Amino acid sequence: MFLWAWLIGWSAFVLPWSIASLRGWAPKRVRSRTTPWGIRVRGVAMLVMWVGGLVVPLGRWGGLVGKDAMFLLPVVEAGLLLFASGLIAGSQLGDRFRRSAVPPQIGGQGIGDRS
Repeated sequence: MFLWAWLIGWSAFVLPWSIASLRGWAPKRVRSRTTPWGIRVRGVAMLVMWVGGLVVPLGRWGGLVGKDAMFLLPVVEAGLLLFASGLIAGSQLGDRFRRSAVPPQIGGQGIGDRS
């Protein structure tokens, strides 16, 4: 029962956000600070997180309950979650470097302006 609840809950929580980010949909506050490619990279990272969150439950549901599987599945899950974190951090750093390299525009229309 827990596996079904986890699969449905995790998919209902993460999957819509990742698809929206992949399509470039984001709140206005996020769009003002982040480039479109950064939003899409974060969407890919959320899809990787979604897959990472399903590795252990699907492995157990599929019958992988031995010692080796119980060691391997969490390692794969952690690896996927770390990869997703790296994608998000890389996107964040790229936006930060781009903001520091581009001089502010006249009239307060720079990317990092809050006016």
